[in-house]
Amino acid sequence: MLSEIDAVRIVTDAFPGSRIEKPIEYRGVYLFQVFSSDPLEGGQDPFFSVNIQTGELRDFSVITDGDPKEIERKFLGKHPNP
Repeated sequence: MLSEIDAVRIVTDAFPGSRIEKPIEYRGVYLFQVFSSDPLEGGQDPFFSVNIQTGELRDFSVITDGDPKEIERKFLGKHPNP
């Protein structure tokens, strides 16, 4: 089983110089929001997953790969409003 620290390292290595938000656990993956300052990539969907069992990094669509409301609720739970 992959630790969150290992998953962060995988994403950081894949997206150097990007702002990477703390992940959530969701359906067997660590789900990240990755924001790039690159004008060509900055407008793309910011979600990426790292499989907890295999360490595989993939694009993630909140619409086709999951439940958008549940994902939003989990991310907001990580960053509550003051």
